[in-house]
Amino acid sequence: MKSEDIITGHPKPCWRFNSWKKIWLNRRVNINGGRAILLIFGCAVLFIFAFNTLTAAWSSPFHFVTNDALIDSPSDLRREFKNNYDFVSKGDKAFFLETGGSETLNIRQACAVESLALHNPNVTAYVLFSQERVNSSSTTLRTLTANYENIRVIGINMDDYMSGSALEHWYKYTDWRNGSYRVAHFSDGLRLLTLSRYGGYYFDLDIIHVRPVTYYRNFIATEDGNSASNGAIHADFGHPVMQMAINDFPANYKADAWTHNGPALLGRVLTKWCGVDSLPEMNYLKCRGFSVLPKASFYPIHYPRWREFFNQRAPNDTMKPDWLTTEVIGVHIWNKISHGEPVCRNSTQYYTQLVRTHCPATFSIAPDVF
Repeated sequence: MKSEDIITGHPKPCWRFNSWKKIWLNRRVNINGGRAILLIFGCAVLFIFAFNTLTAAWSSPFHFVTNDALIDSPSDLRREFKNNYDFVSKGDKAFFLETGGSETLNIRQACAVESLALHNPNVTAYVLFSQERVNSSSTTLRTLTANYENIRVIGINMDDYMSGSALEHWYKYTDWRNGSYRVAHFSDGLRLLTLSRYGGYYFDLDIIHVRPVTYYRNFIATEDGNSASNGAIHADFGHPVMQMAINDFPANYKADAWTHNGPALLGRVLTKWCGVDSLPEMNYLKCRGFSVLPKASFYPIHYPRWREFFNQRAPNDTMKPDWLTTEVIGVHIWNKISHGEPVCRNSTQYYTQLVRTHCPATFSIAPDVF
């Protein structure tokens, strides 16, 4: 044996084996250390992802009141959503807007929502409030959501809802709130933004539906045969007409003109889209799949005759009105001028007849005069 072998006490082959063993053990320790580092890194990434997801959920612009929450929870209970699109279903949808600052719906507004849900069970009806707080304990909202699974009630943070949209600058940085028609114009813009963002139906809260609407798509209606109306609208998601409309609103906004930013805006847009100036000519063929429905579809009674809805008739007069034809999809009640007219539960008024037939749950909670 050589002297170095004698000093170590091991023959040379054993020394080589131990050297390789030490190298293997060192590598093993390095591998395990690397795995530990990867594990710690992975856990950190998952934690950050979960934290960001929860933070986004809590900062959502939508506050959604579920049916269970309406029944079992106080009025300020809400369910948060992760982003702007979580609350919208994939099927047909219809939107109603409460933009007057109320936290609930009155009897007449509730009737409009119920009639849509009753005649269109496959359409989800979204009632959007223009503030976050919604009085979910109110009798009307409880009645709607307890009787119809296709009704959703949502309070919106408007600053968040407008952010990133074509209306953000108009909403946040112009003086539209000082205008004489600020509530009407706010509603005009909000319905365009909602339909351009989600697609679907929009209806005023004073339209009582009398039959299904889903046979009709991509339309507005006319109230007198010659001018556009924006009280009843449908547009498929991403339809160019809605994109044109949402761009026109801030570009041509006028605070002192009542219809300029609403019905007249849709008239301007459709004139460009259809290539014709006459409203009666705006059909599905000339307007490339869009159309203007006749006045009988939603406006069988024009506003100068609005009192016909509220006139008392003879006690034995239960005949259906002659204007309620098969062309009528919904009946616009002209709430702006008729809201103060009393309605009696036990009367023969046409309005009472409509409520009793087309929104029975709401009628069941209506007071003697509403």
